[in-house]
Amino acid sequence: MSTVVAEIAEKIKTLSATEKSELLRMLLEDMDGVDQDADEAWRNEIVRRVKAIRNGEAAINALHEEWQE
Repeated sequence: MSTVVAEIAEKIKTLSATEKSELLRMLLEDMDGVDQDADEAWRNEIVRRVKAIRNGEAAINALHEEWQE
């Protein structure tokens, strides 16, 4: 481990859990890049699934899948 990384690691230990989470999010975004299309697709999928649960469709689909096995 380089000296710089060791120094950063020591400073990270002093952060709160919230600050560590924010730092981790920033590092991951920096490494992976932010894919706005993927974020939007996930939001849409979550909305679709919540609607299905509220409408009772999720339970019906689960039963239908079981019957087909």
